[in-house]
Amino acid sequence: MADDKADEKKDGEQARAPEPPEVASQDGENRVAALEQELRSKSQEAAASYDRYVRAVADGENLKKRLQREKGEAIRFANENLLRDLLQVIDGLELALEHAALGGNGKSVVEGVQLTLRLFRDVLERHGVKEIGDPTGAAFDPATQEAAELRSSPAVPPNTVLRLQSKGYLYNQRLLRPARVIVAAGPTSGEGEEPGENEPAQ
Repeated sequence: MADDKADEKKDGEQARAPEPPEVASQDGENRVAALEQELRSKSQEAAASYDRYVRAVADGENLKKRLQREKGEAIRFANENLLRDLLQVIDGLELALEHAALGGNGKSVVEGVQLTLRLFRDVLERHGVKEIGDPTGAAFDPATQEAAELRSSPAVPPNTVLRLQSKGYLYNQRLLRPARVIVAAGPTSGEGEEPGENEPAQ
């Protein structure tokens, strides 16, 4: 019986015996190699991600510079179409001056100036500038008009536009310049009273 227990103890000790050194070393080397391979893979992924990041930043900077350049050019040449159309007005005025130099009764010059004025108005309308109508006889409108003068006029109600001095204009439905007008003032003190009406009794 004692011999059987001794044999079992010996078998257990043999079962728990450590692996030979060369086997343990091989396993450690395999784990190190696997970790090194994983590290190289992660390093390559990080390098690729950083490269994509650098390229994205560079593309963003290039896009920003291009947009700034295009914006600057758009501002610089924003009035190109308007100026091109205004050259037609200059052509008309130069032609009128040429006719004036030829002499005559001046009728051709007046007609040339009138034609140029119509051309100029057409150019303004094509570019969104619209003339405000003559407000003479209507009530003064501070939203589109500017009172250049107040003038007493008993023939019309106070605050009535008596005369247009300079026309007003809208640009794309927004006020570009108010019309300058002369406005009827209200009655002054004592105006319209009969002589002696407020004189004290004797």
